[in-house]
Amino acid sequence: MQDHTVLLVEDDPIMGESLLQRLQLEHYQVEWAHNLAEAREALQERLYPLVLSDIRLPDGDGESLLATMVRRYGGCCPPAVFMTGFGSVDQAVHLVRQGAWDYIQKPFDVDALMQRLHDWLPTPCASPDAWFGASPVSQALENLIARIATMDLPVLLQGESGTGKEVVAQRIHTLMLEQQRKTIPFVAINCAAISENLLESELFGHEAGAFTGAGKRHSGVFEQADGGVLFLDEVGDMPPNVQVKLLRVLQDGQIRRVGSERAIQVKVRVICATHKPLDKLVDTGAFRQDLYFRLSGIPIHLPPLRERVEDIGWLAHRHVDVLNARRNQTKRLDPQFVTWAKLQTWEGNVRELFATLERAYHFSADCWVRWERAGLPCPNRALGQDLQALPNPEPLDHYLARIERDYLRHCVSQNHGQMMKTANSLGISRKTLWEKLKRYKTEGQNTSNYSENGK
Repeated sequence: MQDHTVLLVEDDPIMGESLLQRLQLEHYQVEWAHNLAEAREALQERLYPLVLSDIRLPDGDGESLLATMVRRYGGCCPPAVFMTGFGSVDQAVHLVRQGAWDYIQKPFDVDALMQRLHDWLPTPCASPDAWFGASPVSQALENLIARIATMDLPVLLQGESGTGKEVVAQRIHTLMLEQQRKTIPFVAINCAAISENLLESELFGHEAGAFTGAGKRHSGVFEQADGGVLFLDEVGDMPPNVQVKLLRVLQDGQIRRVGSERAIQVKVRVICATHKPLDKLVDTGAFRQDLYFRLSGIPIHLPPLRERVEDIGWLAHRHVDVLNARRNQTKRLDPQFVTWAKLQTWEGNVRELFATLERAYHFSADCWVRWERAGLPCPNRALGQDLQALPNPEPLDHYLARIERDYLRHCVSQNHGQMMKTANSLGISRKTLWEKLKRYKTEGQNTSNYSENGK
C-alpha cells in the first residue's frame, strides 16, 4: 500500500502553515513537527516515506535530526530533504554527504518544490481507486473507460507496445462484472502469435476431422467468451481471409466451426488492440475498411509513457508494492530511481519500466530499490554526461556547484542573455539569478555584460 505521508519539520508558523496547506492540496498527508523534539518523537512512531525539514530548528539542527534518523533506521533511513537559507548551504551539502537525499534553497518556488516532491514520493491521485495513472491524461482515460464500460459497442485500443492495452481491456471487463453482478468470461488471444492456418480454428473452433490433426471438437475463443469479453490483441496482423470471416461474425453474431455447416449464436463484447495504425493499413489495402469501421465503435488511443512522464513515479511505486506483496518483503523505491526513470525514453513503455524495476528489485541487497541495480547507466541529458562514467569523484559541493554553474550558463544562453526571462524559466527571482552568476563568475561568459536590472 503506497504511503503519501510527509513529516514536515518547521518552526516558522507562516512557512509551516503554507507548506501544510499546499501539500494537502496535492493530496499528500502531512504530520507537522514544530521542533526537533517533536520530530524525534514522530520518528519513533513510524517510518515516513519522506521527511521535509528546515535545517535550523529552535532546539537543534538538521544534523541532529539526520543523526536521529540514521540511529533509528540505519540503512533504511527515510529520505530527508532539508530547506536551507543561503548562509547554510555548506551545511546542507554536508548533510547530503552524510546521507540526506537533497536540499532546497530558500526562498524557493513552492510549485518547483511540489514538482520535485513527486520524484521523492509516490504521486498521490485525487482518487484512491486510480488504476491506470496519476497524470491528467490517465485520469481522463479512466473516466472515459468508466463511461463506456457498459455500452454494447466494440472498443478499438491503439497505441505502442507496452502502453497497457490489455490492462484497459481487463478494466472494462471488471466494470462489466460489477454492473451485471454475475460471472462473465474474459478471453484473450494474440492474433499475431498464431499462424494463419490455425487462427481461424482458434477464433471459431473446429469439428473433429475438419483437418489433419483435428482429433476432437474444439471450441474457439468466440464460444469460450460467449456472454462476456473477447480481447483480440494485435488485430492489425490478422490475415485478409480471416478478416472477412470476422466481419461476418460481428455483423450477424453467428459463428461456424471449421468443418461444420451449423451456425452458433454468440453474444460477445469485442475489444481489439493494435500497435499499428489501422487507418493507414486501410489506405494500403492491408486491412479491410468495413472491418475497421465495425471494430472502431469506440476508438481509444493510449499515449506512450514518454508523453505521460507524471505517471512514471506512480507506476514505479505501485509495481514495487506488487513485488513486495509477491515476496512478502518491504522494499522501498529509491527516489533517485524516479529521477533517473524520467530521463529515459522507454521505447517499450510500461512493460519495459516494469522489467527494469524487477531487475533492480532482485539485485537490491538492502531495503532500497535503486536504479544502479538495474545494470543501466544514468544519462544526464542536460549536460550530456554519464554519471557512472565520471572519473575520480570530486567533493560533492564542488560537483553540485559545477552542475548549477553549467546549467545557469545554458539557460542564460538559451534565453539570449535576457535575465528576467531566464529567472522566470528557472522559478527564481532576477536578483537570485544575478547573485548566482556573480558568485560563479560563469566560465565563457562575462557577467559584466548583464546588468542586475537587465530584461
